[in-house]
Amino acid sequence: MPAPFSFHGDNATFLAPMQDICDARFMDIVASRGVPDFFVSEYVRIHEFFNFDSRVLEAAANLHGGRPVCLQFIGSDPKHIGRAIAELSKYPEIKMLDLNLGCPAPKIYKKDAGGGLLRHPEKISSILRAMRSAWSGVLSVKMRLGFYSADEFPRLLDCVLENSPDFISVHARTVSQLYRGECDYSKIAYAVSAARIPVIANGDIVSAKKAKGIIDATGCAGVMVGRHAVRNPWIFRQIRETLSGREVYQPRLSDVRAYVDELAKAILSSDSEVRHPDSRLKKFLNFIGLGIDPEGAFLYKMRRSRGMDELMAVCDEFMLENSAGDKYFPFEPYPQICSRPNKEL
Repeated sequence: MPAPFSFHGDNATFLAPMQDICDARFMDIVASRGVPDFFVSEYVRIHEFFNFDSRVLEAAANLHGGRPVCLQFIGSDPKHIGRAIAELSKYPEIKMLDLNLGCPAPKIYKKDAGGGLLRHPEKISSILRAMRSAWSGVLSVKMRLGFYSADEFPRLLDCVLENSPDFISVHARTVSQLYRGECDYSKIAYAVSAARIPVIANGDIVSAKKAKGIIDATGCAGVMVGRHAVRNPWIFRQIRETLSGREVYQPRLSDVRAYVDELAKAILSSDSEVRHPDSRLKKFLNFIGLGIDPEGAFLYKMRRSRGMDELMAVCDEFMLENSAGDKYFPFEPYPQICSRPNKEL
């Protein structure tokens, strides 16, 4: 059995895995604004005919801001996952491996992978046994509270813990909730009390203040932030400053505009041709826009723009022109926008 794993210091921070977002360029952009302690890669879909995606390997095999990346697997067959682990011997730089037990996308869970595995505890055990026996590096599990109900969580947690992962991260929703409804952080506290390994909290960590509240309430070893790190890539710096009692950095809209410019340059310089770079950038701006103006006018106009030139002009209008750049970017998204249906924006 591998030596016990522990984080260096308390309150570790992670950038959560987000498909089609967490590539090497995005990790570097986030790192330049306040690097998390760890990154988690986009998942590698493991099946009979899998091949490692070179983009994901590039992200996972390199440090970003001096911090390591945990490579994430998603799959349901222990034999194929074992074969993938054997392939990883070619990449000694990769030292951390995560099993996804939380993806709520129907195309994934309908194949009994990701969050779909939470309906089959016996499969979880067989997969983790195979991974633990084949992998000598750090092994983690990212999971949700259950598929249909959080009442499933104690049994599922036992299945995970009995196979000796080094740490777990728990998104405090069920798969059926997707990203809607309230997170149940009491289950994070339960996991902390039940586990002898670090537990990382995930789900709706909208700000450094929220992160501190969850850490204080649950005793978790740290937090994992996804969507709100896309909106606010300074959040990991802000979490460290909040936890240490220092003054918390607050960017201005001009800083956000510079961030958008870096995202645009990364998209346009991508090795793989992006047919519609404006659509790709809008994926990020849909998150960023939650903090641009309280009425949602930016989101409305941005989503209806056509082409990169028009899209960037909208960004200039709301983030630079008429002294907009001097305004502070809020620590949390505007709640009135988050509660409005997308069709109104």
